[in-house]
Amino acid sequence: MRIFQGIEIPDSLPALFLRRHKALVIADLHIGYEAALREKGIHMPDSSYPLIKRTIDCLLKSTGATQIIILGDLKHEFGKPSAQEWVEVMDLLEFLSVSKKEVHVVRGNHDNLINRILRRYEVTLHERSMLMGTILLAHGDKVFSVPERVRTIITAHEHPAVISRDKSGSRYKFKCFLIGKIGKKRLIVMPALSPLSSGVGINEAERGALLSPLLRETDIDSFVPIVVEEDVGIFKFPSIGAMRQLNSQAESLLR
Repeated sequence: MRIFQGIEIPDSLPALFLRRHKALVIADLHIGYEAALREKGIHMPDSSYPLIKRTIDCLLKSTGATQIIILGDLKHEFGKPSAQEWVEVMDLLEFLSVSKKEVHVVRGNHDNLINRILRRYEVTLHERSMLMGTILLAHGDKVFSVPERVRTIITAHEHPAVISRDKSGSRYKFKCFLIGKIGKKRLIVMPALSPLSSGVGINEAERGALLSPLLRETDIDSFVPIVVEEDVGIFKFPSIGAMRQLNSQAESLLR
């Protein structure tokens, strides 16, 4: 599905393809998340990394991308990477190296102490943002400068999702892209690639509770969610404001 000219959602997955640059963009992999949960006493199944790797492989093949941009939070631990993170991050970078892909990482708030491993695989680390023509890419956890020539900003960090309710009151959460504007710039917020990150229900969150300082400056109710469900499709939902009203009406009917 084309969002804007040259910017597409491939294969009903939480990723973007920048056609002019032959660049695949993914975000919020949070490799090693399971290990962090186990340390807290939460039982987790086997690592989700094999699924993440297969998804990236399929996306690279279907798009023909020559470069890949990881838009922050490649790993999960805030501090020193866990043993699981080291093994899985190295495996992913080795896979991308063998695939002859140019790799860029835009630093996210979880991406600490990874400079050495990125240098080993000749991966370019961008501290705040990355500029590709008129497209600016940033993780979104911090404020960043926006050059005048930029037309489109792509961020992550928020793990956006929408919550829908049926007539019985059951709640369903769907990962989504958020499409809107900040000033005169177009803004795309990406969902997390990690299968363990189900996302934050934007249509049930107050603007002040949003994680991204950039999103808190927007009219979030005007944003349009685009839901992605692998093997099902891509669905454009009503605006966040309209969804708030629908959920409010549904709650009133159930009282």
